Amino acid sequence: MITGILIPSDETQPLKRVEFDAENVETMQEMVGGKYEAFNFDSPPASIFANDEAMLWSLPHNLRGTVLLWQHAKGLRGRAYISGDAILTGAPNQSGRTKSVPPQLIELLLETETYGVEFLHHPDGPWSRKAVTFDGWLEAYNYAIIQEETFATVRSARVIGV
Repeated sequence: MITGILIPSDETQPLKRVEFDAENVETMQEMVGGKYEAFNFDSPPASIFANDEAMLWSLPHNLRGTVLLWQHAKGLRGRAYISGDAILTGAPNQSGRTKSVPPQLIELLLETETYGVEFLHHPDGPWSRKAVTFDGWLEAYNYAIIQEETFATVRSARVIGV
């Protein structure tokens, strides 16, 4: 059994911590509504599983899943979208078995109440933060993405709990 975070496409539904057998294909298909594909994050080591046939079935866009993907897998920003319900897990281990979602993502997405965004302007640091705070992680992630896309001096941005 591993721990994951279910990300419903319906934004009125909260994210939900789930325990499941990642080796059970039927369980994974039930959670995402069909065949699935994995999108791997650059950092932290995590993956989002989403319905592989979402466009074929016209599943609703999953804004929260897409924003997480775009912030943590920057090479997919603007190129990959999540539709339908999705599951956030850890990255696969060397033998290809899916691991539990990293604890820092559980804390950030499910347990944190106030968020900030830190920026990296030089490759060797340091990270800096503006005084802006957010009550929700989605707003903080959107802010981080907009700053990275808008300002050439921002090499990277990360969302933190404050």
